[in-house]
Amino acid sequence: MFRPRTISLAAAAGLALSLGAAGAQAETRAYKGAPEFQFGELKIKPRGRLFLDQVWQDVDRSGGADENLDDGRVRMARIGVQGSYGDKLSFVVEGDFGLEQSNWEDVYAEYKPAEGATFTVGHFKTVALENMTSDTYTTFMERGPFTDVLGVGRTLNLQTKLNGKTWTAAAFVLGDNINNPSVPSDRPTGSQEQYGFGARVTYAPVLTDTTQAHLGAWVRRRDRADQSNYSYGARNNTNFGSRYVTTGGVGVRDTQVGLEGALVHKSWSVQGEWANAHIERLRDVEDDVQVWYVFASWFPTGESRRYQADQGQFGRVKVKRPVTQGGPGAVELAVRYDRADLTDVGTPSSGEYEGWTLGANWHLHPYLRVMANYTASENRLRAPLPDVDVKTFQVRAQFDW
Repeated sequence: MFRPRTISLAAAAGLALSLGAAGAQAETRAYKGAPEFQFGELKIKPRGRLFLDQVWQDVDRSGGADENLDDGRVRMARIGVQGSYGDKLSFVVEGDFGLEQSNWEDVYAEYKPAEGATFTVGHFKTVALENMTSDTYTTFMERGPFTDVLGVGRTLNLQTKLNGKTWTAAAFVLGDNINNPSVPSDRPTGSQEQYGFGARVTYAPVLTDTTQAHLGAWVRRRDRADQSNYSYGARNNTNFGSRYVTTGGVGVRDTQVGLEGALVHKSWSVQGEWANAHIERLRDVEDDVQVWYVFASWFPTGESRRYQADQGQFGRVKVKRPVTQGGPGAVELAVRYDRADLTDVGTPSSGEYEGWTLGANWHLHPYLRVMANYTASENRLRAPLPDVDVKTFQVRAQFDW
């Protein structure tokens, strides 16, 4: 397993730009957040995003030792390239240099042999509605404890996907996250990385110009092989600070099942997900953890969340009157409830998490927005650990291309 090098990703993006600027045959095709260049059948475009955050957090422990924390930081700084060759082949290569570390993000290639059929290989996400929706488009600054508890981030995958106008069906086999260190080869048990498989289906029973409904379900089976045990923990609806509700490393294998639902009607929307992880531990011990959320949002400026039924996810908001055209931009107001129950595991820190979040987004332009979230959360733990109440206020300036 290798670690990303900043120079390699910067060089990839620089190559795309230099080819477009210097190649006599290059032609600027369109502006979709960044220039797109074409060389015969090859199309290529730089891509990336920059999230600048300021976070303030009050931590109140029932046993004392309260904390007031704050941090100004680059939450995300991604750069990469995307492109296609003809109508059947496409690719994405992207790395992240935020939070004082470098990681590979989406790194994959797709082959579309026919309309509605896709084969994808590489490093990408596979399950859960909010997880599948790009963080460039999510309603809240962070995805919340749902994705934290389940660990449904990117892994190496080989996926087959079919889709129609109102549905998708995908099946995949999975490996490890490519940013994780290699398993030491001198371990007595071996040096095999995690493996597993899963599937996801979605369906839009209502799909009109003003109303869209989404239903989805997924399952994922994992085996840690010779890697460390799986851990399940919930952050306080922010990437900042500590996880107080966590099982620690307990899982040898797990089977996760999730349900998805969303409804968009004009400028209003609601969305929610529920999942259960059945954990298999050493000595034939088995536990279950559950996590779910629901939120509602409203655009007083008249926009709507953009549902993509043929992909089973949400996309970029179309701003009716961006500030670059003399308009007010798009304003979105939202409220969210999160809950995670890890008590079945039985360790002192495997308690319950509950949180309420208020959010406000100002889309100045389709590729530029300002966000603000306030979260009041409760972490209920077992003795001798104290309960922890956390209040977090965070703001973000976001630009992508």
